[in-house]
Amino acid sequence: MNAMPGAGPEVRVLRARELGNSSFLVADPGGGEALVIDPFRDVDQYLQEAGELGVKIGRALDTHLHNDFVSGCRELAAATGAAIEPLPAGASTPLGRFTLRSLSTPGHTPDHLGYLLLEGERPLALFSGGALMVGSIARTDLFGPHLAVHLALEAFRTLKVRLRGLPDDVALYPTHGAGSFCGSGGSRAAQSTLGQERSSNPFLTTEELMPFIARALHQGRYPDYYRGMADLNRRGVPLLGRELPPLKPLRPFQVETLTRERGAAVIDIRSPAEYDRSHLPGSYSIGGEGPLSAWVGWLIEGGRPLVLAGGTAEQQRLAQRQLLRIGYDSIAGVLEGGVEAWQAAGLPVRSFETAEIEDLATWILSAEPVTVLDARDEDEWVHGHAPGALHVYVPDVSARAAEIPREAPVAVHCASGYRAAIAASLLEQAGLTRIIRIAGEWSEWDRLHLATTAPG
Repeated sequence: MNAMPGAGPEVRVLRARELGNSSFLVADPGGGEALVIDPFRDVDQYLQEAGELGVKIGRALDTHLHNDFVSGCRELAAATGAAIEPLPAGASTPLGRFTLRSLSTPGHTPDHLGYLLLEGERPLALFSGGALMVGSIARTDLFGPHLAVHLALEAFRTLKVRLRGLPDDVALYPTHGAGSFCGSGGSRAAQSTLGQERSSNPFLTTEELMPFIARALHQGRYPDYYRGMADLNRRGVPLLGRELPPLKPLRPFQVETLTRERGAAVIDIRSPAEYDRSHLPGSYSIGGEGPLSAWVGWLIEGGRPLVLAGGTAEQQRLAQRQLLRIGYDSIAGVLEGGVEAWQAAGLPVRSFETAEIEDLATWILSAEPVTVLDARDEDEWVHGHAPGALHVYVPDVSARAAEIPREAPVAVHCASGYRAAIAASLLEQAGLTRIIRIAGEWSEWDRLHLATTAPG
């Protein structure tokens, strides 16, 4: 995506939609120079963009120590010779006829930096990391509750003091966006302007400190793998090279041996509907069309052997790319021939029943013997849920499976069916056998004019 075309600088936005993140290749095509901000680990995409523009990547910079993905700075340095030394706050680096200046913007992290692109002394664009998102800011609690309030105060100062003097027409390019567990309430847009944010972003329109801090601290949970990511980025990870490593095809009995002897986790990347019809016992339903890496990082410990099942070769490569971005390198391979080959080899498969929201409503209204499990998060739950439902957020399903009655079928739902598929696969792993995945969207409940219940 070329976000700033014309005679000015060239900004290519490269997105990791499964993480809700963006990274940026910033170039002066006339001068043949480029740099990359917050690169992901799969650097082939930056090399391709630079080749198309006819520029050389001379520098790679991070806005902050990332908690949600592996920095690609070391990979770019190995592939291109790019400098990766940090640019201290107040320092500048040339980019052809432009300049990139580092700004201190603490809040999301204590040492957070923003990068201001200038032409002469005229500010053109701010690469804000998590200091300012489109419609929000990134969370301040990743360093623990003891620092969360202090960092929220720093975020207030960043927005109200440190960035106050920048003109409204400065383009805004945040790293975190909608879908990122590093923030909440943001827009899906990859860019904005400071003027647009000053008029509509609630963190910029809120002038009083205490409401600002209360809003900043109102965050949902984040994936377990976040807790080790900062240390992983400090230590560094093995280099991948200019291309992704090949995926090894595995025959069904090889996969069966890996799961039995090495505890390998089978990740079925097909759609929930395909998984419902037939799947490997004990596998995880984490479809490639959603935030696959975030849920793998939440549910499966790092270092455990992984096997990908289902999907096309292209979908398998995309899943691999997503997993490598969070440092999950232990991909043993892919199930050759998919679930069909597994079944043809005489190995067992399982299936789930499926139903729609209307069916769920009928069961509840007629008092059918069914346990309704709501796998949505806490905020979604408190804004209204089905009467009599049991709330177990997806990451808690395995730990709380013993609480779930087994005398009747368990009908599990979320907002769209994607997380319900994950939860259903976890219920099966916990030994439940009568599982129904609700495939419809929760919004159908309101469309049917059905009553909801709220806590309290």
